[in-house]
Amino acid sequence: MITNLLKVMKREVSKIIKELLVAFTIVFIFLFLASSVISSYEKVDIAKAFEITLFHIVSAAGEPANLSNFFYLTIIFITLGVIYYMFEKFVDLMTELEIGGALMRTKISMLKDHYIICGAGRVGLHAAKKLKEEGKKFVIIESNSEIAKVAKEKGFLVIEGDCLKEDILKKARIKKAKGLLACMGRDDANVFVTLTAKDLNPKIKVASRVNNLDVLGEFKRAGADYIVAPEVTGGFELAEKILEL
Repeated sequence: MITNLLKVMKREVSKIIKELLVAFTIVFIFLFLASSVISSYEKVDIAKAFEITLFHIVSAAGEPANLSNFFYLTIIFITLGVIYYMFEKFVDLMTELEIGGALMRTKISMLKDHYIICGAGRVGLHAAKKLKEEGKKFVIIESNSEIAKVAKEKGFLVIEGDCLKEDILKKARIKKAKGLLACMGRDDANVFVTLTAKDLNPKIKVASRVNNLDVLGEFKRAGADYIVAPEVTGGFELAEKILEL
C-alpha cells in the first residue's frame, strides 16, 4: 500500500509540475515577444524593453485607450489567464501532497470487482451505506463539491467529478467494476451514464433509478439490468405494511 501510494503521488506531482513549467514558459515567451517588439520599436536593448513592457502592463488599464494600450491589454489578458491556470495547478499540487487525498486515490486505483455509485444524494448515500454493511467495495462519483465532502466525511471513497464523462468513469476503474448504480435525480443523466457504462464495460451490471415511469423504455434500451422507481417501491412498501396490520 505504501509503495503504491508513493508511486501515485510521484506520478501525479510530476505531471502537475510539468504543467506548471509549461505555463511558466508560455508567460515568459509572451513577455519576451512583447519586449522584442518594444525593443525594435523604441530602439532600446532587450533588458530596457522588458522593463518598459512590465511598466505598461501594470499601467495600461488606467491610461486612455489607444493602439499601444490594446497591445499591452492583450498581453495582460493572456498572461493573467496563464497565471490563473498556474494558480489552479498549484492548488492541485498542494492537494496531491495531502496524504489523505493521495491515500484515497491509491485505494481507488487498486479497486477490482467493485461497485460504482453515480450520485451521492439521499438515494446514493443510502446505497453506499447498504454496500458498506454488506462488506462490498465501492466508489462514489459526485460532481457537487459540498456533497462530495459529506460523503468523504462518512469515510467513503469519492471521486469528485462528472460521471457523465468517460475519463471520470475510467478513474473509477469502470472496466474492472462489477456493477454501477445510477442514483442521480435526472432520468436523462441516468440513461446516459447507463449507456456509457455498458459501452466501456459490456459485462457490467447496471442498476438505475428512474423518476418518471414514462421513460422506462429508454432505460431498457440503454441496457439497464435493474430499474428501480423509489416512489413506486416506496408506495408498495407502505401498502404492504398497512396490509400486515
